[in-house]
Amino acid sequence: MNKMKMTAVGIALALGMAGAASAAELSRGDQKFLRIAAESGMFEIEASKVAVQKGQSQEVKDFAQMMITDHTKVAGELKTLAAAKGFTLPTELPRGMRKDIEDLNKKTGHDFDDDYSDDIAVDAHEDAVEAFKDAADDAKDADVKAFAAKTLPSLQAHLEKGRALEKTVDAMKK
Repeated sequence: MNKMKMTAVGIALALGMAGAASAAELSRGDQKFLRIAAESGMFEIEASKVAVQKGQSQEVKDFAQMMITDHTKVAGELKTLAAAKGFTLPTELPRGMRKDIEDLNKKTGHDFDDDYSDDIAVDAHEDAVEAFKDAADDAKDADVKAFAAKTLPSLQAHLEKGRALEKTVDAMKK
């Protein structure tokens, strides 16, 4: 019986070390990408939750709901990938992103729609597309590379829809 407990403890320790070894095996660039992907997704989800509540136009609210749905799905996939690699994703937004959401939350009416369409629908997606494109091309870990390549077309589609939203919102102020 004691031998069985020792074997179980040994297996548990080995599995734990395997996870730790996986995280250590990720290149710094791959680790940075996973962190940026997580923060970017959280930022877009949180900003979009505000937009669903405060958006003036239905177009903004619809785009924001799509962001919440799509980015929540990708966040789940990212969490699974990171766990498999033994990498701990951030659970909070960096201070600058939290401040951006606070600033967005202070806006109302057309100013809100304008800032959301510019800063989230377009600018945040341009940054995300660039990060995912770089990882799809340059990630060292095959699974990280595959995740980035698989997710990139969706982000590019979001960016195109974001640019269309930005034009729609701009036209509303005229």
